[in-house]
Amino acid sequence: MGFLDKAKALADQAAAKVDEAVNTATSSQGAKQADPYLRDLGVLAYLQESGRSPADAKEQRERCLAAIHAAESQGAINLAMSSVAPPPPSVPPPPGAAAQTQAPPPPPGGVAPPPPPGAV
Repeated sequence: MGFLDKAKALADQAAAKVDEAVNTATSSQGAKQADPYLRDLGVLAYLQESGRSPADAKEQRERCLAAIHAAESQGAINLAMSSVAPPPPSVPPPPGAAAQTQAPPPPPGGVAPPPPPGAV
């Protein structure tokens, strides 16, 4: 591989990294654009539930939803609940508990197990 081939390969790698960085920045911009509208949508839902809905609530809701849809079309938006705790990690069984619940493996290839001690 000649010098120019190596230089071209490096240039292609650099271009791929730049494309990836631009895509990442673009998708995070979509999320940042959606944040205030997601908050406003939550405020509208709270006000409606508490009986204090503004007169133009329907128009505000549609405005927020349209902006969220537009931001989502530009990139990924994190719609995970941030006020909910993640599920706890699964707790492994205590030592020895697994041995009590599992049967011993079968003997290999049709060989009979040895007789218990003192049975001969």
